[in-house]
Amino acid sequence: MIFNQIKKNRYLILFLIIAFFMLYISRIEYGSHSLDKSMKACIIAQKKLDKSKNIDDIKSFCEREINKKLKK
Repeated sequence: MIFNQIKKNRYLILFLIIAFFMLYISRIEYGSHSLDKSMKACIIAQKKLDKSKNIDDIKSFCEREINKKLKK
């Protein structure tokens, strides 16, 4: 009885399995993309606010701040 339902819905089940797999792969592939964009935006903003700051100081500041926000 249950096998008949599985046979009827095999395309739906196959689609769901493939969709979950593709979402998992995209999460792995593009997960760090938004983190990189946030870092670049923070560095640009900090440089505009304080032109006299060293770029290494700005990078370390941005890393600390972004990591604080991620841990919340």
